[in-house]
Amino acid sequence: MKNQDRIVITGAGIICSLGQHIQNIWEDILQGKAISQPIPEQWSTYSDFKSQFWAPLPKRDYSCYGLGRSDKLRMDEVTMLSIGASYQALETANLSFSPRDDKANRFVIEDYTPHRFGIYFGTGTGGINTTLSAHTTHLLKQKAVESDYNIPFEKRYNPLAVSMLMPNAAAAATGIRFGAEGPNRTTSLACASGTAAIGEAFQAIKRGDIDVALSGGMEFLSDPYGSIFRSYDITGALTRGFNEADACNRPFDQHRNGFLFGEGGAGVLVLERESHAKARNATIWAELCGFEETFDCHNLMSIEPSGQQIKNMIHKSISNCGFTNNDFTYINAHGTGTSINDEVELNIIESIFGQKPLINSTKGFIGHTIGASGAIEAAITALSFRDNLIHPCNNLVNPIRDLNFPLQSITKPIGPAISQSFAFGGHNCCLILNDY
Repeated sequence: MKNQDRIVITGAGIICSLGQHIQNIWEDILQGKAISQPIPEQWSTYSDFKSQFWAPLPKRDYSCYGLGRSDKLRMDEVTMLSIGASYQALETANLSFSPRDDKANRFVIEDYTPHRFGIYFGTGTGGINTTLSAHTTHLLKQKAVESDYNIPFEKRYNPLAVSMLMPNAAAAATGIRFGAEGPNRTTSLACASGTAAIGEAFQAIKRGDIDVALSGGMEFLSDPYGSIFRSYDITGALTRGFNEADACNRPFDQHRNGFLFGEGGAGVLVLERESHAKARNATIWAELCGFEETFDCHNLMSIEPSGQQIKNMIHKSISNCGFTNNDFTYINAHGTGTSINDEVELNIIESIFGQKPLINSTKGFIGHTIGASGAIEAAITALSFRDNLIHPCNNLVNPIRDLNFPLQSITKPIGPAISQSFAFGGHNCCLILNDY
């Protein structure tokens, strides 16, 4: 039997290049603060890079999320990011959690039955940092080899490598940490991973499988030698040819030429049944009305030029939610800053919505965090509904289309909105949010 309750967003957490506290991040974006820095100098030892800039994470303090030294030894960075963003999401939703195992630093969420509480996360690469570290240790176990290549490595192979590198570790560890006994799912659709995971949580609550979910995406894409960065750089997908860091990240601008690589991040939402959120007097940020996904069936690395499957996805999502094209006032776009993607995306938006909706790209401020990006953008869209504020576009001087791009923060009530993601492989996902 399907649950007839509306599904609402009551909290969110974000960790990204602008910091690790969602309200501060939101205020920085509204003020137009963006992050872009030169790549680490030591990386040049191993390769000549076309792209010279990235969006690194600032130093993280995981102790504020209850993570200690032993956790850091047992968890890949992507898992710590997921727990940190989840901790924030629970706090902003005013969901209390009490200790159930002090020694293991585990909790139980109050107000909810554990088996009705689900975890739905997405990641493009999982614990790739642990994979690279373990592989380096395995190969360079001879001191002579280390001196030959001047590469530091762990002298002891990590006995916990499997539990740290497996893609489901972030979701599983978060479920264990907060005593969520409901479905625990991991989705991997590259850049659409976080959006797809939120969509799956939405569908699970809609079916009546669960009452509440922590849902989102997380990624950590850095290593001491720049090899992960290189894998994207060699494809020509990253921003290049700019001498100034502040100028290189420019979605939808005529001078864009690639996306700004983000070191990592996490975005997590709290999704609830409306009736339960109201029963506990929760502050409701927005309603999550719909989710759809399609597949291009075209190419592993490039978007299908006509955008037909994306159009199909948007049309179906609008119809299923009972809206019309003219109802939409805001689109948080995929907006990577790559030449073809931006062109195709704006063609689609203009053909469906015309020039009415405001369009921006959160990636223009924090870089592209792959599997985390869609979830961070969904959280930003929810904040827009909560505060009736839409953030500006960064570095948009010469737009490639005459559309409704905010060049500074705009205060206005928002009607239905779309947050959408497209991914390597040909995966397309979109969420529809509305004012509550």
